[in-house]
Amino acid sequence: MNKRKISSLLAVTCITALIVSGCGGGSGKAEDKAVSEKDYEPYSKYESPVEFTIGRNTSHTNNLPKGDSIENNMATRYVESKVNVKAKVAWETDDMDQKLSLSMTTGDLPDVMLVSRTIFNQLVDNDLIEDMTEVYEKTASEGVKNIYSSYGDLLLDQVKVDGKIMGLPMTNIGNQHQLLWIRKDWLDKVGGKLPQSVDDVWNLARIFVEKDVSGTGKTIGFGMNQDAMNFSPIFAAYNAFPGQWIKKDGKVVYGSVQPEMKEALADLAKHYKEGLIDKQFAVRSDEEKEALVINGQAGMLFNPWWIGYTNYKDSIKQDPKAEWVAVSAPVDENGKFKTIRQDPVGGGIVVVRKGYPHPEAIMKSINLTTDFLYSLTDDAIQYKKEHASEGLTDHSRWNNEPTQIPMQVDYDDVLKRYYDDIMKADKAGSADGIQEDRVVSYEAYQEFKQKGNAVDANTYGEYLSRVEGQREANNPNLEVIPAGFYGTTEAMKLKWANLQKMEQEMMLKIIMGQAGIEAFDQFVSTWKKTGGDEITQEVEEMSSR
Repeated sequence: MNKRKISSLLAVTCITALIVSGCGGGSGKAEDKAVSEKDYEPYSKYESPVEFTIGRNTSHTNNLPKGDSIENNMATRYVESKVNVKAKVAWETDDMDQKLSLSMTTGDLPDVMLVSRTIFNQLVDNDLIEDMTEVYEKTASEGVKNIYSSYGDLLLDQVKVDGKIMGLPMTNIGNQHQLLWIRKDWLDKVGGKLPQSVDDVWNLARIFVEKDVSGTGKTIGFGMNQDAMNFSPIFAAYNAFPGQWIKKDGKVVYGSVQPEMKEALADLAKHYKEGLIDKQFAVRSDEEKEALVINGQAGMLFNPWWIGYTNYKDSIKQDPKAEWVAVSAPVDENGKFKTIRQDPVGGGIVVVRKGYPHPEAIMKSINLTTDFLYSLTDDAIQYKKEHASEGLTDHSRWNNEPTQIPMQVDYDDVLKRYYDDIMKADKAGSADGIQEDRVVSYEAYQEFKQKGNAVDANTYGEYLSRVEGQREANNPNLEVIPAGFYGTTEAMKLKWANLQKMEQEMMLKIIMGQAGIEAFDQFVSTWKKTGGDEITQEVEEMSSR
């Protein structure tokens, strides 16, 4: 994308101030010091301390040892000891976007910020952040580069402006699409087969309902939440992709207004009327929907690989024979299970204030923090062992709050890597040699193989997610389709919420029989007139740059 017009006169004033005097928070140390080639080395240590300020979301860390703080703990001390880089919290907030919007108008920006796409675009538009291209190329560690490169060009393309890397994104791993989860014990009870096509899926739901497999007199074929897009695999089988920007005939279009939607909506409406979908799905609370599954009333639902980390694992408490299996179904006419690739940027983008003298120091902090959280290097592993007595009670990737920069990254295909590690350890009969955070999953798998559903619910949930879920999330018949656009346009800021509400209402009304299928055509017409066409034009312009 290209740089866009400066958004406000006040921001222009701040730009001038930043360039001339560094009006942002800044450490104020060595502002005029030139960066040497040695400084660019990924793990080179500065002779004198280099400090940066950072704006952070309010911390909720409660597992720091006595005497430690967000600025001084095992993770931050690791970075300081290796490269002599220190972080200082400029401020904490519960509303980062609002705080940064205010800081942009006053020029009081910290050296480092973790920002949303919206704020990122504003900072770029107003020329307030550093070009990190050279820093990334020279200073990013092999570990960080390997993680980023697992996304191909997709990830870094999201933060490039005129070919320049303007930020370092957190990541949103792949393969988090909806899977079809089925009560396998029910399937065996009725002598059925795992479904493949759309018809197979509905036929199985019909059998479950007609035979009242739950024994409650109120068997539900499909459990569903209030968002009709929960049924994305059904839509995808019809080559329809609601809620997604997709490429079609050489252009970027919005999936929810494409003609393929009509057939999919008609199919859902037909089977809702038949009673195969929970009749009350639109009014049930989350707790009520979970109860249908836990209490053994629903036979199928769509959910990502991590279903075991939800309350659904408690179904074995109600029925020790409950057995869940994940399936990549329904497939399309070519036997492919389709899904749209989610936004690869997850959680935010790390940016550096323009004028900060040592942007390469930020990269070094990220290098070492990633090594520390993921145990990527022998040095990081050894450090954690030697300092275990003074460390965090949880210094895994899931607890990045106490690090200098609370940034989480991971491989695009980490689910496959994780699953393969478990299988490797299973074959070897030992967890030696696999990444430390995967040991708990390996052990849960071993216990499940020995005891089956006699394990506790948490162990069962670990097995469901990390073995059953991750296995199926990487099914060979999966076809991942890149989205045509990620992000927000100017018109979206004012009109998107209303358009989304209109879209959801249309889908629910058609599915529940409160409106005929012709309501889709009326929706498309209204959608286009009330901002859809304008937004589509903006999306097309931004995606073609």
